[in-house]
Amino acid sequence: MIKVIIERHIAEGLEDAYLEKVRSLMLQITDRPGFLKGDAYRDAHHPNHFYVISNWENIECWERWQNSSARLHMLNELSPFMESDEKCTVLALKVSYEAQPAKYARPTQTYSY
Repeated sequence: MIKVIIERHIAEGLEDAYLEKVRSLMLQITDRPGFLKGDAYRDAHHPNHFYVISNWENIECWERWQNSSARLHMLNELSPFMESDEKCTVLALKVSYEAQPAKYARPTQTYSY
């Protein structure tokens, strides 16, 4: 599994309209091959910065979606709201930490892809 983080800076005053549009567009991605899960977040300190974090089976599935005409169409619908191009980060190594009663947290899982 990989995780993709998409960062978008939205023009001031268009945040609510962007949220409505991205909610409807995110529903279109749920049936894409390899898509596992997605969440949208708003930066707590910068209200016009948004992040979409999605999980994919592998990088090939993500790249297929990233380069698809459907995603290009989706980006065209979002472009009126955006101050600049989105930034995509693909994460392919996972080390999980959980709180323990001990003084320091210890890794519980490590995955390499």
